[in-house]
Amino acid sequence: MHLTPRRQKILPALALAAGLALGLGACGGSAGSSSASGGVAQDSVGSAPREAAGSGASAPDAAKGGAGAVTATEQKVIRRADISVLVKDVGAAAEKVRAMATTAGGTVTNEMLSTYSGDSTDLSGSVTISVPSDKLDDTMKRLAELGDVVSRTTSSDDVTGQYVDTESRLATMRASVDRVRGLMAQATKIEDIVALESELSRRQADLEALEAQLRSLKDQVAMSPITVQLSADRSQLADSGGGFLSGLKAGWKAFTASVVVLLTALGALLPFLVAIAVIVVPLVWFLRERNRRRTAAYAASVAPRPAAPMPAPPVGSADSVATAADPADASEPKA
Repeated sequence: MHLTPRRQKILPALALAAGLALGLGACGGSAGSSSASGGVAQDSVGSAPREAAGSGASAPDAAKGGAGAVTATEQKVIRRADISVLVKDVGAAAEKVRAMATTAGGTVTNEMLSTYSGDSTDLSGSVTISVPSDKLDDTMKRLAELGDVVSRTTSSDDVTGQYVDTESRLATMRASVDRVRGLMAQATKIEDIVALESELSRRQADLEALEAQLRSLKDQVAMSPITVQLSADRSQLADSGGGFLSGLKAGWKAFTASVVVLLTALGALLPFLVAIAVIVVPLVWFLRERNRRRTAAYAASVAPRPAAPMPAPPVGSADSVATAADPADASEPKA
């Protein structure tokens, strides 16, 4: 196509204008996107302080919360153990058990020693101690050195879920108590203050109950009880293994022990009973005899006297004749 000189001058100008327009549009788009992204970044940066201020948690608190979450996931186990040891001297062994508990940083929670044959040297019983959980195995090894181990058991309960749940509920309840206190600080009406105080008391009671439950769990996890059975007779330690025969033997021993206690109490009371009988029996006999005599005397005084006999009618009178004729008249048949 043939172009005129005028058109040849206009076409380069239009191409230059189109190129400038496209360049300006690209620059504007990039600038707009840059400003938009900058605004988003600024909003996101500014929102973090606002969220932190709204939640009331600072960076150190958040770090502590993260550490607490890690600690809460640690396994929490309650451990306990039982051991039966055959020893020569039960008293000396019990003393060593108490010393072991003190050395391990624990305490003696229960001790029960008794005799069965009447001999003061024939002791048998149990000593319960509580030691830190991390020293349970070492303490069990030391207890095994007291004599011959007849039986030994160790058990554990995983309370991690209960522990974490209690901690979570405790944190929630503390936050709830703080919110109620904040509302009380802002309340101006008497009825609102009274209602908030009642709600605060209820939530504080729940908070204290959860704190006590968590302390109990911590104590059970931190300390482990050990029941130590001590005896110089193997049969007494073997009876603790369970089963029908063991239960029967234990019941028979309990029955005989009860009979011994009753007979001992009766022997202690017998002199007093004899002294009381010497005084009470004659007194009761005297009172009963006196009451019998009084009853007999009263009955004699109120008894009716017999009536005097009627005098016989004179012979020949009408009454005597009628009386004599009556038997004959009664014997005659009537017509």
